[in-house]
Amino acid sequence: MTEKGILRNRVFVFAIITAPFFLNDFFNIFIKDFTDWILLDYIFAKALPLVFIAYLFKKKLITYDDLGVKKLNVSTFIFFAIVMSGLGVIVDQSGFDFLNKILPEIKVGGIPIDEESFLYTFDLYFGLAYVAILEEVIFRGLAFTVLREKLKSISAVFIVSSLIFGVIHWSLGIPAVVSAAVIGAMFMVVMWRTGSVLPTIVAHFIVNYVAFS
Repeated sequence: MTEKGILRNRVFVFAIITAPFFLNDFFNIFIKDFTDWILLDYIFAKALPLVFIAYLFKKKLITYDDLGVKKLNVSTFIFFAIVMSGLGVIVDQSGFDFLNKILPEIKVGGIPIDEESFLYTFDLYFGLAYVAILEEVIFRGLAFTVLREKLKSISAVFIVSSLIFGVIHWSLGIPAVVSAAVIGAMFMVVMWRTGSVLPTIVAHFIVNYVAFS
C-alpha cells in the first residue's frame, strides 16, 4: 500500500496525531525544570501534531470539516461557548475536588510550574490558546469524524472519545483522567449538535486558564 493509501485510513491518522499527547505525559514524570518542560512540550505535543496535520492538508487527505472547523451563527456560538465554559469550570474545579475525595490519587507526575518565569506568562496565554485549538480540532473535530464512521451509535462516540481524552491526562492521576473525560464528553455533545469546535475552543481555553491561573 502506498503512503497516500495508508494515510487515507483515518483511524491510523488519528492514532498518529494523538500519540504525542499520550507520550508527552512522561515529561510530567521525569522533567523537573519548567524551562526544559516547556521546550519539550512545545516540540513534542504542540509542534509534531500540527506539522502532521499540515502535511495531511498538503496531501489533500484532510479538510477543515474533518477537524470540525465550521462557521456558526453568532448566537449559537456565544450560547455554547458560555454554557460549556461554565460547565467545564465547574467540573474541572468543584468536580475535581469531589473526585479527589472519592477516588484513589495515583498521581505519578505533574507540570513543574515556575510562576516567576517569563515563560509562565507566555504559556498562560499563547500556550493555553494554542492547546485549546489543537486539542479541540483533534479530540473533538477529528475524533468525531473518525469515530462516527466506525461506531454505530452516537453514544459510543461520546464514550470512546471521552475515554481517549481522559487518558491523555494519565500522569496527573485518576481524578484528572475522569474529570477530563467528563469535560471531553460535554464538549463532544457540542461538536455533535453544531458540527463545529469553535465554541469548545473558547471553553477549553477558559477552563484551562482558570485552572492554571
